[in-house]
Amino acid sequence: MDYLRDGYASFSTVLSQYASLVQAYFWYLFFGSILFYYVYNKFVRPSVHSAFRNYVKYKDYRKEKEYEAKYHKNPDLFSARLSAQQDHAQKLQEKYNKQLQEHEAKMREKAELKRQEVENLLNQSGQAGHRLGGPDGQSRTLRSDYNPLMGPGSHSNYRPPKRSKCGGGGCGR
Repeated sequence: MDYLRDGYASFSTVLSQYASLVQAYFWYLFFGSILFYYVYNKFVRPSVHSAFRNYVKYKDYRKEKEYEAKYHKNPDLFSARLSAQQDHAQKLQEKYNKQLQEHEAKMREKAELKRQEVENLLNQSGQAGHRLGGPDGQSRTLRSDYNPLMGPGSHSNYRPPKRSKCGGGGCGR
């Protein structure tokens, strides 16, 4: 148990020395860390990022050259790989076409069921073939010159407001 007490005592002395150091030099540490952060972000970080980007480019370039050398030495390997890729793409396309046909069949069945349901409702109500908006057996004819987007009549009643000297219509009313 004595070794624990000794370890705790040494830890507490180190901690107290650290606390006194921080108390004595706090402002120096604070401004030094701000300066370090600024210098790191302004100068060090961009160079590290550019070096990393160059390394990644070099790795990609090396991989590409190895790939070209491998398939340049053995063109049969290249043709086998290309045919395998084409076979895989063909399988995926067939799977997609199959799913598309199943979906279209489902949609046709849904549309047919809906059409039959509407037909059954009309037959049950006894109004099959009845046109809405008109008397029985007659259809309403619309005016040939009528355009619903043009308003109620043949001319427009809109007039822009008079312009006043004061913007907003004030001027001492």
